[in-house]
Amino acid sequence: MCSLTLMLRCIVISSVASLSYLDAFTWSDHYRSDPREITCTRIRNLPLITKPPAYSKSRITMLAAPDSKQLARQLYEENVMPIEDDDDFTHNINNRSNGYDQDNMSPLESEFKSLMTTFLTYTEQDIRSLTSTSCRYLDYATSDDGTVYNKGHNVRSKEIGIRYRALFEGVQSGAREPAVLKSFSVLFEDYLPIRLAGRRIYNYLGKVIEEIRLERQGEVNRTIEMCNLDRDVVEYARNVWDMLMDTSLFMEDSLNSNDSKQRPQDVGVLSLSQLIHLGVVTVLVDQKLVQDQSELQSLFESAIIADKEDNPSNAKHETREMTFVSFITMLHQCLKSNDIQEDKQETLQLKDLLKQLEQHILEQRNSSGNVEDTSTLLTKKAIHSGSDMSCKKRQRHSDRFDEYVSTFKIWEERFVGSQSHPSRRLDILRGCFSGARDAKVVAGLKIVYMDYAALRLAGDLIFKLVSKIAG
Repeated sequence: MCSLTLMLRCIVISSVASLSYLDAFTWSDHYRSDPREITCTRIRNLPLITKPPAYSKSRITMLAAPDSKQLARQLYEENVMPIEDDDDFTHNINNRSNGYDQDNMSPLESEFKSLMTTFLTYTEQDIRSLTSTSCRYLDYATSDDGTVYNKGHNVRSKEIGIRYRALFEGVQSGAREPAVLKSFSVLFEDYLPIRLAGRRIYNYLGKVIEEIRLERQGEVNRTIEMCNLDRDVVEYARNVWDMLMDTSLFMEDSLNSNDSKQRPQDVGVLSLSQLIHLGVVTVLVDQKLVQDQSELQSLFESAIIADKEDNPSNAKHETREMTFVSFITMLHQCLKSNDIQEDKQETLQLKDLLKQLEQHILEQRNSSGNVEDTSTLLTKKAIHSGSDMSCKKRQRHSDRFDEYVSTFKIWEERFVGSQSHPSRRLDILRGCFSGARDAKVVAGLKIVYMDYAALRLAGDLIFKLVSKIAG
């Protein structure tokens, strides 16, 4: 996450001059063999620019120094935007509006729609896995040809998983809303810094989902190895684990395990106190599989130790937290301790136990009375996770973003029933109106605004751009 943020900062610094006057001109990529060959479409008095400034590595380092703001100001003053004639501007922009004709789609629009279509292929299971899958079992995943996928151990905290999930849900929701999709497309096509940052974030998030799928597969494979269960039973158990993780996630203070308040909890794990809070001990007692909480604690620790014995990636974790693998191992031990000998009978008992847990979780959710959107809850968790300094910084960015959303809602009331000429700027504004009404889109964009400095700067400038239309 940090390396991605630094990379995006370099992008925005190297193109800070163009960002400083977004409404002065738009970029037009001719999709040549060398993607760096970019031309700029002249709008009124501005000089034609055949190539953006090419910065060497040392040049980017120099721009990253404290005097970069002074340089940006100087570049901005040398390219002051002329007073624009709204009718003339609308006419010029509408001459290029045929990019939205499905039979005559521009290369950049085709690229953007391809990127968004990829996000729509991610299933609900993929997205839920971002907050429910441990990163300790990647070595147990296998490729399509049956070979073991061995990439080494990766570390991902619960708070990072929360941010990813809110972001993915927001992008998917935006891709299903035509006005939001069109607005995103205009921004991607017309503004080079947003296009560059968007491509890099897309590639990065694609790798995240790929790794999450492998980690989930590794959890299932490891569980089958540990408990000698059928795959369909383990897959069903994994879905119940998703429900457990989601319910725990939205409980108060769920970002911290009871082991340490100073260390962020790993993703895809539950502590003993969280299992008790979820009512797992109640179900096991009702099923007469354990007598009390102390017996559950003994089984809890035994299952964790059993999983660590021949799993190097898990053995290095000293905290007493339960993954999906150790959770099913614990349930398996409960059944074995009750003298169930036949494998078939044991499988049926496990399925029945999982159904009881599933029913208990659903009842617990229904009784909570929480009707707030999942993405909104995730974003609230993200704001208040991490160090005090990080929380204050995110809260500041969140408050500013909320002001933007509130302003869009006010502007929309002015535009209801208005007969405005179509233009690409208005496409952006209409997308802002539509997005402000969609809780998932708001949550996803807020994560982007809080966590990615380059796109936060672009967001501030876009808000100034559309305010000239709406104001």
